[in-house]
Amino acid sequence: MNTTRTSGRRSAGEFPHEVTGEVPWSAEHPQQHAGATVERPGRGGQTHPGTLYDDSSGDSSGESFGDSNGDSNDGEGLRVGLQTEDSALRHLVSGICASAGATLKVSVAGAAVGAVDVQLYDVRSLATAGIRDDAGGEVVLLGRPEDSGLWDAAALLGGCPVAVLPEAEAWLADRLSPRAQESAGGPGVVVGVAGAAGGVGTSTLACWLAADAADNGARTVLVDADPDGCGLDVLLGLEAVDALRWPDLCRSNGVLRAEQLWPLLPGHVDHDDLRWLSWDRAPHPPVQVPWLPVLAALRTAAHAVVVDLGRVTAGDTALATHCDVVLLTLPRTVRGVLAAHRATELLAPARVECVLCGVDVADVDDALVTEALGREPVGHIRFDGRVPEAAETGRLLDRGGKRSHAQSVSQIWDELTNVLSPVSGGTRGGGF
Repeated sequence: MNTTRTSGRRSAGEFPHEVTGEVPWSAEHPQQHAGATVERPGRGGQTHPGTLYDDSSGDSSGESFGDSNGDSNDGEGLRVGLQTEDSALRHLVSGICASAGATLKVSVAGAAVGAVDVQLYDVRSLATAGIRDDAGGEVVLLGRPEDSGLWDAAALLGGCPVAVLPEAEAWLADRLSPRAQESAGGPGVVVGVAGAAGGVGTSTLACWLAADAADNGARTVLVDADPDGCGLDVLLGLEAVDALRWPDLCRSNGVLRAEQLWPLLPGHVDHDDLRWLSWDRAPHPPVQVPWLPVLAALRTAAHAVVVDLGRVTAGDTALATHCDVVLLTLPRTVRGVLAAHRATELLAPARVECVLCGVDVADVDDALVTEALGREPVGHIRFDGRVPEAAETGRLLDRGGKRSHAQSVSQIWDELTNVLSPVSGGTRGGGF
């Protein structure tokens, strides 16, 4: 069995803030009534009840949502008001508030929202309505990358913070969390792992990164974001475990209360701080997957979230932009470098770092990769002929614990420590 390792390079305090309190979960369209419960069938016929917050924002007509008297704060977090007529922005902010445990109330431009702790203004709504001084609370101005005049508008509002969405999604979730003022750190770091080519070891690296972080005392979640990969639980040797998986979440609606999220995620017997969320082998009908709300909640629940994004393909890179950094695995071949160049373009505007994998059969070294891709590799994973067998027998993490691999993975985390540094409000945070 694998034994717990501590490299001595990082302590839990070097990962983002210690997590306490509650971490809510939300589906893509939380439209249940206040106090309702949802039962999600588990793999063994078990059900997982979840208590829902109030969010009756089912229509997008621009009318005020929730109680018209402005007093429908059924959550335990902050009361947040949003002034906008943009339904897409409303749904995005709704998911952010769910991840922060906040109660959201929405109004059209100029309409009253009642007393709130934080008032969010869509910069576009300011063109038709001014600031209402009866809402109270801190003011945050929301915009999009294409919006102009954001900083001028913020100056007119007294120099209020500006959140450009979706880039500032994690910052806003942390700001709306009741722990935001108590925590010395920021939200947990989200590291995506993607492959420039197939069979290069993307899932292997994701599993090893998650195990290493957990072994260093960080609360870590390994997330399977490749529905066609037939489940990361196979690589972990846990495919027979009756546990919550993505199909269960896809069948759910509403907001799961915070204290239920972390316990619902299955753990690993050899890695105390490692939890995982996997797909299964069943065919998946077309359904909206609540990627962003779940990722936002996991960012709050854990110090580190490692997401296996699978192979990079055109038109399927949206989730990568919500990661703080994407590690792109590429083989040590000329075709591998060319594929990595294309994948880097597809992943834009996500921050991408490269990891060289496998045997060097074409003199592909760091200098060549740096020249071709404009970035120096942050690490190397050596070829190991025993990895395929370990993956098939569910002992992949045991193989990753071997000294050479453990050192390589730890060094990648150390490089990410330098790459990811805490940033100021208005951008997605990260760092260790």
